[in-house]
Amino acid sequence: MSDLILVPTALERDRLVPRLVEESPDSNVAFQLCGFGAIAAAARSAALIARYRPGRVLLIGIAGSYDLERVPVGSAVRFDQVACHGIGVGSGTHFISAAQLGWQQFSGGDAQPEIGDLITLDSTFVSGVRSAGLLLTCCAASADTVDAEERRSRFPDAAAEDMEGYGVALACLLAGVPLQIVRGISNQVGDRDPRHWQIDQALRAAADMALTLMPRAWLPSSS
Repeated sequence: MSDLILVPTALERDRLVPRLVEESPDSNVAFQLCGFGAIAAAARSAALIARYRPGRVLLIGIAGSYDLERVPVGSAVRFDQVACHGIGVGSGTHFISAAQLGWQQFSGGDAQPEIGDLITLDSTFVSGVRSAGLLLTCCAASADTVDAEERRSRFPDAAAEDMEGYGVALACLLAGVPLQIVRGISNQVGDRDPRHWQIDQALRAAADMALTLMPRAWLPSSS
């Protein structure tokens, strides 16, 4: 079965794909942009899965760290779960999530599963490649430390923040396709000063991790 590797933006793609192709020139791998943000990523991923019918999907790109001791800038991590933040009612400290309201992101139909604010990535165990646990996908990135602390209070187990992971996971879950998410850590969540970011180092680390993951079997985390 073929693999589909998704990258959110052209900036990330232009740094990642040449390295991945050079180190692992597998003709059964397709590289595509999934788009920026959860909505574009979900829609585009669904379309690409229908086109390529991959056996596995890898989402790879950059993210921010909630805990620099646990997930330092310049490192790369993968995740066991991805949660969605920003869909519900209100904003800031007044925000009420879909789950708190008793709503599902997808209520099921046509024998599909019900899907809430948290998705467990069902093929996440790879020997020798550590997992950071929970990735938090936000509809808008944290603007400052106040945003970051408010979100961390809601999701104390979150290791990193991105804007696409949950959307891609939703598309993969509905299509029944295993997903891995690898993120290079480019910055601390809430730090919007690009002078502090380490995008190139983060993407190099992410590429290294992807090259370790892709040749191996992905086993269910319950095994």
